[in-house]
Amino acid sequence: MKPELRITRLVILAITGVSGTFLNSIIVVLNFRFWRDVTTSKSYNRLLFVIGLTNTILQVHMIFDAILETSSLYLLHENLFSYMLFFGFTLIDVNIWNTTWLSLLCCVRLVNSSHCIYLKIKAKFFSSLHHLIVSSVLFAVTINLPLFWTTKLHIPANTTDSQESGYFITLDENFIIFGSIFGFTVPFSMTCVSIGFSICTILRHLRRMERSDSHLTSAQLQGYYRAVKTMVIRGLLDFLFFFIIVLGVSVPLILNSTTYSVLWLAVHAYPTSQAFILVFGNPKLKSAVCGLMKC
Repeated sequence: MKPELRITRLVILAITGVSGTFLNSIIVVLNFRFWRDVTTSKSYNRLLFVIGLTNTILQVHMIFDAILETSSLYLLHENLFSYMLFFGFTLIDVNIWNTTWLSLLCCVRLVNSSHCIYLKIKAKFFSSLHHLIVSSVLFAVTINLPLFWTTKLHIPANTTDSQESGYFITLDENFIIFGSIFGFTVPFSMTCVSIGFSICTILRHLRRMERSDSHLTSAQLQGYYRAVKTMVIRGLLDFLFFFIIVLGVSVPLILNSTTYSVLWLAVHAYPTSQAFILVFGNPKLKSAVCGLMKC
């Protein structure tokens, strides 16, 4: 790897690592404190706590992964590469499923219906949220187990034909399809449906307020709008990240070092981007982070 490219990656890694770990750690600490506050919603803060914790672990994992890749240690320990890849993919799938649970949580809190079936589903969702979180973790671990016997690390004799790291990987096509369906397509579809219901509910509420000449800038409505906007941005981020991951594993040889560096940057900026979206989409987190920055 060229010295200039190595230095650039180290600088990017330091910026994303420090900022991402800092923001996600704040999300974890503050939501744990909000979780214990009886005046706040425990389900919402519990889920944000899990998301922040997952992002923090993913951020640390990506830092170690970048260090191992930059130092070419994967070339000496192929089994280590398999474990790191499995752990990374599992955390990513858990993150995507957490986004789904968060969007569904906002949806059931926003959509008002007096139908008995909907009320039962709403009550069941709130009471089973912790079970859904644990189940999504176990599910992500299960669907990524084939990585141990489908991943192949290739070390070409002529490293100029490979990526800048001096090797490339190939994954089984069946695993890519299976993992894409159950690790992204299903939860992303659920996220889109819940966001769609939330947007329709907000629009109907806006029309009712316009007809009744009520104030359109109520704090509650602004909170709902902010939550839906955050979910939309997070959904777009997950889709972009999934596209980058599929591109990276589907094209084992990326001859253009600039393209590979852009993919590398996008992957390592993912936990940091999520932290920024969550912080600036939540007034309490935003005010807490701004207060710490001033201090």
